[in-house]
Amino acid sequence: MNLVRQQKDFAKKLARLSLGSDGQIDGERAQAVMESLRPLKPRVQRALLKAYLHYLRIEDRRARMLYEYAGLIDPSELERLRTHYSQKYGRNLRVDLKPNPALLAGLRLSIGDDIYENSASGRLAALASALA
Repeated sequence: MNLVRQQKDFAKKLARLSLGSDGQIDGERAQAVMESLRPLKPRVQRALLKAYLHYLRIEDRRARMLYEYAGLIDPSELERLRTHYSQKYGRNLRVDLKPNPALLAGLRLSIGDDIYENSASGRLAALASALA
């Protein structure tokens, strides 16, 4: 295995070590990881920190549920969805709300790279592609 691959694998493991029991990035753990890299040579330290930041961003996206909506939000439905997807993904998801009038009606959930859509614009687009 080459050196770059080893550094990326190591940075990925460091990012996982930075997560708390709830699946969120823990600031104290991340600080301890960065302190452990201090004695390394600057060139190696820079490469590891760059890869570490990349994997921390990925972990942050995985721990966030972006809830895009058009219309009104039902708080009980939002909590039900958060609970369901937190169990499905095995981590406590934090919810970010974003109004999106382009959806026309309905919602779109984004968790990491996964997108769940139940909107009028999504259904219209599917219908248009089926007819084309």
